[in-house]
Amino acid sequence: MLILVWFVVCIIFAFVQLILGDSGHALELFALLSAIALFLISKIKYKIK
Repeated sequence: MLILVWFVVCIIFAFVQLILGDSGHALELFALLSAIALFLISKIKYKIK
């Protein structure tokens, strides 16, 4: 499961870096998208159990 989380976070980071680059809002968008992704992964994990 940790590998899945790491993979998703890396994809989100690459996407945000590609779109926003060195913008001041890149870190905020990365944090927001990461939180949403982790929430969804958590929901899926507990739904399967």
